[in-house]
Amino acid sequence: MNSLGTSIVNGIYRIVINQILQSPGIYYRSELDPNGISVYTGTIISDWGGRLELEIDRKARIWARVSRKQKISILVLSSAMGSNLSEILENVCYPEIFVSFLNDKDKKKILQFFYLY
Repeated sequence: MNSLGTSIVNGIYRIVINQILQSPGIYYRSELDPNGISVYTGTIISDWGGRLELEIDRKARIWARVSRKQKISILVLSSAMGSNLSEILENVCYPEIFVSFLNDKDKKKILQFFYLY
C-alpha cells in the first residue's frame, strides 16, 4: 500500500475498502417523502440484536419497524411489550398521537374518558 491508500496489483491501482458499520447508538434523520413533506426518523441500534426505527409521518403518527420489517403502530408495539391502553395514555405527554391510530368510535370514547375531547 502506498501513501495514497491504494495498492498496485499487476500494474493496476486497487483500493481496499472495509465494510462500513454503524456503531451502536441512536441516530436521527429528516427526509422528504415524494410529496415534499418532512418525515422524521430515529433509529436505535443495539450492540447485539436487531434495530428499532421510529418514524413520524406527515399525519403526526408514530410508526415502528423492528429489524427493517413491516411498519407497525407504536400503540401496537407498546401493547405487545405489556402495556395496556390506559397506562400508555396516562404516561405520555401527547396522548392524541396514540389515539390517532384508533377508529372513530373507540377514539371518541377514550378522549371523553381522558377529558381531551
